[in-house]
Amino acid sequence: MSTTRPLLTQREAAAACGVSRTTIRRRREADELPGAVLDDDRGWLIPVEDLLAAGFRLNAPVPPDEKKDAGDQAAAGAQPDTDPGETAAVLQSELDRLRHEHALALADERNAR
Repeated sequence: MSTTRPLLTQREAAAACGVSRTTIRRRREADELPGAVLDDDRGWLIPVEDLLAAGFRLNAPVPPDEKKDAGDQAAAGAQPDTDPGETAAVLQSELDRLRHEHALALADERNAR
């Protein structure tokens, strides 16, 4: 069985890394994200490994002016550097990718009949 690589859209990659979509696009255009592929439905898909190799950190903390007070987060039981929205975006991307791969596999199976 082949290993699948998690792929993120440019928007998801930007959110997961705490940078702008423009930053991700520029790095892709500079060939710093060599595994990026263009998908007809979702646009550019960026492998998580490429983001890490390019020096990005996943779930990078947001700037202080956007971050909630650490005391509020601790009271709510959240980790200070963990943004559930970013984690949800990564998980949603993985789910979408798996659904897409499953649909392709079903189509291949139907065509083989």
